[in-house]
Amino acid sequence: MVNKEQFYDQIRKALEDGNAKYYRNLVYIERDDYLDYVKEIINLFLKFKPDPSVAYGFVPWASGSKERMKVIKEYFSKFDDIDYANAEYYLGNTYDLVILDTVDNFQPINIGRLVDLARGGGLIVIYTNNLTKDKVFRTSIVRNGLVLDEYEKRFKRKLYEHEGIFIVDANGYVSRPFSGNIMPKSEKKIPRNPVMPREIHELSLSEDQNRVIENFTYLLSGGQRALVLTAARGRGKSAATGLSIVGLIEKLRERKGKSIRIIVTAPSIASASQVMAFAKLGLESLGEEFSVKISDTGHIKNIRGDYFRVEYVPPDAAVEDEGELLIIDEAAALGINYIDLALRAWKKVALVTTVHGYEGSNKAFLRYLRRLIESKRIRVKWINMEQPLRYANGDPIEKWLYDALLLDAEPSEPQYLNDTMIYEDVDKSELANDDAKLRAIYGIMVTAHYKNNPDDLMIMLDGVHHKIKALRIGENSYVAACQIAEEGELSDNMVDIALKGGTFDGDLIPDRIIKHVRIKDFARLRGWRIVRIAVVSELQDKGFGSELLKMIYEEAKDKGLDWVGSSFMSDPKVLNFWIKNDFVPVHISPKKNEKLGDYPVVVIRPISDIAKQIVKISVYMLKEKLLNTLHDVYFNMNPEVVRLILKGSKVAHRIVDVNPILLDKIISFLQGVSPYESSADGIHMLTLKYFWDGRRDWSLTQDEELVLISKVIQGKPWSYVSTILNSNRTHIYELIYSAISKIMQKYYNLTADSKVGLTLKDVMSSQQYDLGE
Repeated sequence: MVNKEQFYDQIRKALEDGNAKYYRNLVYIERDDYLDYVKEIINLFLKFKPDPSVAYGFVPWASGSKERMKVIKEYFSKFDDIDYANAEYYLGNTYDLVILDTVDNFQPINIGRLVDLARGGGLIVIYTNNLTKDKVFRTSIVRNGLVLDEYEKRFKRKLYEHEGIFIVDANGYVSRPFSGNIMPKSEKKIPRNPVMPREIHELSLSEDQNRVIENFTYLLSGGQRALVLTAARGRGKSAATGLSIVGLIEKLRERKGKSIRIIVTAPSIASASQVMAFAKLGLESLGEEFSVKISDTGHIKNIRGDYFRVEYVPPDAAVEDEGELLIIDEAAALGINYIDLALRAWKKVALVTTVHGYEGSNKAFLRYLRRLIESKRIRVKWINMEQPLRYANGDPIEKWLYDALLLDAEPSEPQYLNDTMIYEDVDKSELANDDAKLRAIYGIMVTAHYKNNPDDLMIMLDGVHHKIKALRIGENSYVAACQIAEEGELSDNMVDIALKGGTFDGDLIPDRIIKHVRIKDFARLRGWRIVRIAVVSELQDKGFGSELLKMIYEEAKDKGLDWVGSSFMSDPKVLNFWIKNDFVPVHISPKKNEKLGDYPVVVIRPISDIAKQIVKISVYMLKEKLLNTLHDVYFNMNPEVVRLILKGSKVAHRIVDVNPILLDKIISFLQGVSPYESSADGIHMLTLKYFWDGRRDWSLTQDEELVLISKVIQGKPWSYVSTILNSNRTHIYELIYSAISKIMQKYYNLTADSKVGLTLKDVMSSQQYDLGE
């Protein structure tokens, strides 16, 4: 503890040292008279930097928040007030001073996003009256009036443990000035004889960026090639990518006489904004003439010159588009299924993604990506950027942020594999206070699931209805972990809200069943939703996940629960894991999750008799919805996901009759007399008959099922079906022929040798026509 005078004097010295060494400092204020202290800190900072650029994060709709913002805004001329809900749109910006109002909401993802906007030599101020009282996000975790504060206690502990941080709260003043070593600020180093234009290299800010720009020339060589660029936040990967695009345009211009087209895609146009902005900057440096089209949200949509076009195209459309190169920014957010499709459709692809970012580690994504690329035998160059640009290497606030939010959580190496396997119900208070154990367990979850954000940890630690289960071998070697949410036993009011289209926090699976199956009885049941289940990477595909799932199911059964379920993005490998463990798909969202790039799926393994009945009805409803709307609502769904859902829905059986006229047309197709288009109606009905048959003891090949789903039911173009099967139209046609031949033989004993042509009696005897009088 220090007195007030010492406190401010040490902040002043820390700001001077931070400016000289290019690192950041942070002030945390937690007092009822917080605004007085914020003003004092601002006045101190203005003496140090008279006209700073300022980012101010807050909840604009909360009572009193705009008034606080206006008071603080009076001090500055360069001031961006940022609604936390829109913070992602500012991720490419850099500021001298970042102020976070956490009076109304303390949410980890907001801390992660906005703290990183501060540049070296700058200051971050986080202020609140109380870290736990009346907070929007915390309120969403409340269950039956209860919520824990394990996350907040750990967060505050981390403030006291790290340097570069100054704390003022009800207890007094704590000063922890930085005393560590800082690496020199990164300098750019232009190659002596660069392949890319020198003007492009001049715009870079680091040797890392120059290296990336030169390495992008890898994509100019022949054959199918991929470049994978990874970096933590603040390394300038998007800027380097945008500049590299311009360099590639110049190199391609030398080779080609025709117009050059480069497609940029990302989860949103905002996500791609830095790439497009730096492509524009690079073209200006070369003196190129071009026009720019701006989107409704104020972001660059396309850049067009006489011989080139650089365009942002939404992910789904980008896969089916054409050009010299596809750039995928924030690739992990789009998911491995999307990357798989892109690598099938494009010869040259650059994948740019964050590792150790506010969304999570993304290490699992890179592991899946490496397997995917190796399986396709594509030439690939991997580039990682390490030098931070916004602040010095060794910045104390980056170190604190990664520790406090566990952005770099890693599981420990599994040991004692010959020892007894122990199923553990993890104590959350103990976990929050044991960094090694928390990193080991949470690290398993983060590295196995690449779509994470810092909020997940707070929900896990603070939710009274969230449980943590783990498998360990020996004393401390954790090999698998699971987060569970207790759901169900809803009130009549909550059921009414769901039926009328409203939403409520938690109880995800009951909400989906009520909304889409409409059976209110399910709301009364109790169940466990598995939020995430993961195994350390070295031991995946060895049965540990299935073993943990089995133990969880048996515990739920012993406790008298009605069901165990899960909801996740529709990844084929993940879906197959659940189906293999006797969970059945009961719902798939009619809308793709744009941020996560796929359709959420719900699976359940029922326990009680009433749950079994409702689940069986749910499977029927899902199968009917899917088969009836694949050409419309689910047109963009991955056919392999569709195939697995239908495979997992065999409990739903229905006899589909195909009338003799359609059967006769199909025989003509098999004889080569009738083209596919003329017999498509019959082929469609026959395909529905096959997939509705839950009692058959035979199956078509995987490729045959995929082609029936994608072409016959979804109605995809021949070119798309060829892409997903990595084939050509002739082979696709042969697969349809082969599949239809087998189905006709199995159900009707009809072949290409069967006679064609019908009598009126044949048709009328089918009893499918009521012609009236």
